[in-house]
Amino acid sequence: MNETDVIVVGAGPTGLMLACELALAGVRCRLFERRAEQPNITRAFAVHARTLELLDARDLADDLLARGVKVHEVTPAPGATLDLRSLETRFPMILIVPQSGTEHVLEARARELGVEIVRGAEVTGIRQDARRVELDLADGGTESSAYVVGCDGAHSAVRRLIGVDFAGRQYETHILLADVRLTAPPEQALFATGNDAGVVIMIPFGDGWFRAIAWDRLREQIPLTVPLPVDEMRDA
Repeated sequence: MNETDVIVVGAGPTGLMLACELALAGVRCRLFERRAEQPNITRAFAVHARTLELLDARDLADDLLARGVKVHEVTPAPGATLDLRSLETRFPMILIVPQSGTEHVLEARARELGVEIVRGAEVTGIRQDARRVELDLADGGTESSAYVVGCDGAHSAVRRLIGVDFAGRQYETHILLADVRLTAPPEQALFATGNDAGVVIMIPFGDGWFRAIAWDRLREQIPLTVPLPVDEMRDA
């Protein structure tokens, strides 16, 4: 077993940033991630001015800016434009960057600070006494530390294992999501439009790639388990 002060479970942006902050404070920290490989996925993609300011305090903002698309104007509805340049900040923008890009930047910093990142480490059990917390892993191994922090998302294994509920309920509205490359991209960097049938939002990732988000009222009754074909997204 390793002598560890804190084990952070989940190597998304929250877990990575926490691990960096703990390491800066001199806390011996390890980071466990269920995914064996670092993913190349978009997921959360909008980084706002205040987040960039906080990252800048750790000298991380410029590394992230280089990976994203700077959006200075937002068109939330036809004929309405928000000019973010009026914000009193070094970052008058929304930075559009795939979550994987944010994770790359934060993981590089965590490793620089000496954080051990263990991939393919799926937590299956938790036990604790007055001094230590012990984790069971899917491969049959065990690990222990003084503290364990669950940063493993909406379906958190840590939260489930310690019996903490996730309050709330699922939206009845079905939202369609797709990462697509457009041959005729919109003129606006980031825009939304709609009519009686629903709403469409287009988020730019650069090089012609966009996140298409559609609320299509004609498809509200289709079960969530049914795959989303490209033609259906195009029609929406």
